Amino acid sequence: MKTFRKFLLVPSLLLAGLTVSGDTPETGTPLPPAQIRSSKGGSAFYRDGALHLRIDDPYADPAVSLLPPKEQKFFDLSHGRNFAVDVTNLSKKRQGRFLIFLKTPDRNKKTGTFSAGISLNPGETRTLRFALPHRWLYQGPAGLPGVRTIDTSRITSIDFALHGWFEPELPGLTDCLLSNMRLEGELTPSPKASRAYIQNYFPFIDRYGQFVHADWPEKIHSDVDLKTAFEKEKAELAASPRPAEWNEYGGWKNGPQLKATGSFRTEKYNGKWYLVDPSGRLFFSHGIDVLWKYTDPVKVPGHEHWFAADVRGRQLWQATDDVLKIKYGKEDYSDEFYRTLAKRLEHWGINTIGDWGADDLAVMGKMPYTFQLTDFDRSMPSLGHKFYDVYDPTYRKKMKDLVKTASERSPAVRKSLNDPMCIGYWIDNELFFGNRQGFPFAGHVMSAPATKAAKREFVSDMKRKYGSIDSLNRAWNASYTSFDALLASQLVPACEGFRKDMEAFFARTVEEYFRICRDAVKSVAPHRLYLGCRFLGDDATLPVMANACAKYADVLSANIYRHTPGNFRIEGMPDIPVLIGEFHFSTSLPGRGVFTPDIVAGADEHERATTYLRYLQGALVHPNIVGTHWFQLRDQPLTGRFDGEGYQIGFLDIADTPYREMTETARDIGENMYQYRLNGKYCNEMK
Repeated sequence: MKTFRKFLLVPSLLLAGLTVSGDTPETGTPLPPAQIRSSKGGSAFYRDGALHLRIDDPYADPAVSLLPPKEQKFFDLSHGRNFAVDVTNLSKKRQGRFLIFLKTPDRNKKTGTFSAGISLNPGETRTLRFALPHRWLYQGPAGLPGVRTIDTSRITSIDFALHGWFEPELPGLTDCLLSNMRLEGELTPSPKASRAYIQNYFPFIDRYGQFVHADWPEKIHSDVDLKTAFEKEKAELAASPRPAEWNEYGGWKNGPQLKATGSFRTEKYNGKWYLVDPSGRLFFSHGIDVLWKYTDPVKVPGHEHWFAADVRGRQLWQATDDVLKIKYGKEDYSDEFYRTLAKRLEHWGINTIGDWGADDLAVMGKMPYTFQLTDFDRSMPSLGHKFYDVYDPTYRKKMKDLVKTASERSPAVRKSLNDPMCIGYWIDNELFFGNRQGFPFAGHVMSAPATKAAKREFVSDMKRKYGSIDSLNRAWNASYTSFDALLASQLVPACEGFRKDMEAFFARTVEEYFRICRDAVKSVAPHRLYLGCRFLGDDATLPVMANACAKYADVLSANIYRHTPGNFRIEGMPDIPVLIGEFHFSTSLPGRGVFTPDIVAGADEHERATTYLRYLQGALVHPNIVGTHWFQLRDQPLTGRFDGEGYQIGFLDIADTPYREMTETARDIGENMYQYRLNGKYCNEMK
């Protein structure tokens, strides 16, 4: 049930005093009073002239909305460069976080909504600030990739939510005070100020893969810039010592000595789960995914005029490949690149090669690594969009041979079977089991032909449970003439009895999936960890998923794309180590000319790095989380990869230049993470 409360018109207070100014919001012009709308799972009210925002239910969407005054349709934010609000986490024991959404009448999420977020340690005050993606200022030429903009003059609501389905429903799950909500940096909208009116727009991608019509301090303008920056970085790497607390595996050299088994394993120590390295030292997996020399080429045909580089005759262009050839002064630079990357990772305080790491890097033996044995093999019998028919003999045979097949394909996987640097194996990534959005698993089974193995297994289960078709008909309020008729039917019954039976079959199917995966790993590599399937965050804490995973996997892995995992559900969950396989952040108008943000953490790289720090601190304090892997090493290409993603999410940009704020923060984490985890208390600084 929605409730409405009207903002009091109090000058220089929250939205009633939302101001526009150069740099001093106190002197700005207040906006008219607004309304507050709260849902069952959230509330907001004034406290000492600021807005007290409380969200109890992570599913509330939105939990709270700020609406224009009744005499207005919209908030007009088009005159400010940044939106900013000072936020205090009122909790004394847990991190606080929220997402803020600027909504317009356009219901398209890409063109009608902009979102950002913040996470704070207990008692912390920080400013959530993000650049506004004004359509009048940033809209590019029609039909071309560009910044995702919204009409900031037509904001219908400012919404607050968590979208934290991995979190429990708790009183005051988020409990924050918001003050001095404001616009910063006065702008004057102009009808011809956008990028669409830039003269001589083409080419808009330079020889190094960068946006032509923007500049930033680290931009590469020439081959000399590239080589000069590399020489400076090489000197820095050469002078950089290994973190003093690390042993040869990146485990805690000066920490407690546990049993050494020669392989990575898990153990609960002093109330917290850890990975334990082969020498018996505590290990927290601080990793990065997609550690390759380059990824994600862009398509050329029909777009030749986009590029300053000579791309004639090419189907694909890989900007970073061209950059690295210049940087290393040779066509075949792979060996030198991966040696440099190994040193970079150590220098940055990274101790794990995450998923999709290059074989060339793993076999160097410099750092612990993980491998993914398969990422949803579409050649296997499927059940629905992205799940398997685990009862099909073809699937079972392929899974039995999975490690053998992977070893034959990859010498690195073959080596990993007996390599102590190998932590373990993932199988699959972000499967769609069929439990979400109306339980489509039921339709995937029942609408299948009678030859489908999963359907036959379900009908066999019903035979065993009910004995006769008459008993099943009574339970389902159905009229099947026989179990063969049930097998032949492709209709999904709409009754509670069927739903309960199908839910039980679903639970059995998920458990069978994890059993088969566990056996695939342990039958060939018993000393390697089976790391699970990298759940989407909202699947990871569902009992049917988590319990099945905990029964067979050594670690529950989940991809959690929010601003902290610090409140990851514990109550009602199996007590199992949790490894976060993917997360990342962008700046609001992405840095270094990139068009598209994802999981916005602020207006600048300092705030992106601070959010990275808070994310890791949330993981380090959590008793179950044993590692976090950032996705990914490098920004995606300016015009997007194969599926359109073109996010600013890297430790390196497209021209192979590090984001220093991120690398320095990662080093701080890597040097101090073990003592921080052992202390088990939130502190803004790592030491």
